[in-house]
Amino acid sequence: MFTIHDIALATNGRIVGPAAGEVTGISTDSRSVTPGQLFIPLRGEHFDGHAFIQEVAEKGVSTILAEEQWLKDHAANNVRTCIAVKNSLCAMGDLAAEWRRRFDIPIIGVTGSNGKTTVKEMLATILEITGPGLKTSGNLNNLIGLPQMLFQLRPEHRWAVLEMGMSEPGEIDRLAVIAAPRVGIVLNAMPAHLQTMGTVDAVAAAKGELLHRISDGGLAVVNADDSRVASLSQNASARRISFGIDRGEVRAREIEPMGIDGQNFLLYTPHGEAAVHLKASGRHNVYNALAATAALLEKVELTTIVRGLEAFTPYKGRFQIERMGGITFIDDSYNANPASTKAALETLAQIAEAGHRIAVLGDMLELGEHETEAHLGVGTVAGQTVDRLYLMGALMTKYTAECAALTGIPAESVICCANHREIAEHLHHSLVEGDVILFKGSRGMAMEHAAIELKRLIKGE
Repeated sequence: MFTIHDIALATNGRIVGPAAGEVTGISTDSRSVTPGQLFIPLRGEHFDGHAFIQEVAEKGVSTILAEEQWLKDHAANNVRTCIAVKNSLCAMGDLAAEWRRRFDIPIIGVTGSNGKTTVKEMLATILEITGPGLKTSGNLNNLIGLPQMLFQLRPEHRWAVLEMGMSEPGEIDRLAVIAAPRVGIVLNAMPAHLQTMGTVDAVAAAKGELLHRISDGGLAVVNADDSRVASLSQNASARRISFGIDRGEVRAREIEPMGIDGQNFLLYTPHGEAAVHLKASGRHNVYNALAATAALLEKVELTTIVRGLEAFTPYKGRFQIERMGGITFIDDSYNANPASTKAALETLAQIAEAGHRIAVLGDMLELGEHETEAHLGVGTVAGQTVDRLYLMGALMTKYTAECAALTGIPAESVICCANHREIAEHLHHSLVEGDVILFKGSRGMAMEHAAIELKRLIKGE
């Protein structure tokens, strides 16, 4: 995979010990690293991988990368070769960038406040028809995860689709430097990570860092219906295509909701038009389909794009629908911000019959000084769209509950609970056939556990 000299050159590192030899892989996990791999110890808020260098050496790992500061005070005993660097996380990114340069394939970078995973999955479903490729797994979309994904590139891969997440300015820029995408997609800019970003304008600017790192002659894909995104600048030598429902070069017409079976729409593009049946519900998923189409339209036949869109099924935790008897579960629990929560509530109102619309919501986190306003806003939408509302978390039970009861939903239909089990028990005693239940909240609230508990009660476990 890499020679010792390759690693030192890519990371601007200093070789301590023998310079001959090579490594067969990269690992940051002392528990799973194996002989032949390069061990990269990372520092976190509550851990320091350097503390496990001796342990990995005893496992037979002979090559490590370590920070100069650590080496001043510690000896890398039993380690054959050490590459000393200033910062191990930065060095891992530099090494991943070097690995990526060995593959002349199109890499698509996807960012946005909402929809990254769904668009990534849509793109991958389409591209898999054309040949094998690589897509982001799980939440490996940050400064640690994205390099780990790039290290998985192999000669048989013909494409790669990588999510790019962020919580502060500069992160997207660094991820794009590492990945060197030919296509960059900015889906939207919504109130998210406001605790660190401050304003939605700042969020948009941070997402837009991707567009400046697209390779020369590459493609910028932007949401024409999001004014902040539509106005973002880009690498001047890259081409640009826009998508949207109200405006854009790739658009949707005659959108027809089909309940829990998804929706139909007419797809309009500069290369022609086509009817699409999408198994994912909600206006936001039409936008996601348009973004995927715009990114591939120049290189992939429209018929193939439509075939892939129609084969796509929602990813776990992203408005994933499951039926159990006469009850429908909608798992949208992976994460939440004000825009995605409102969109989920509005979609619930579209696909479920009146009297059967139930929402289970947990706090939306990392909103800083905007948290009160955000939870009040969700309460307003919930009060107008659902029949029963189950809330968990200090913010939901205080602000959302109050606003929902004032907006239209009866006060007795707003149930505040202390934990997932309590939610499940309340639901279990009140469910009737035809009920549709939405589960949503920030990742830290783990609202999928309320669904898991309810399913156990229904099964009698």
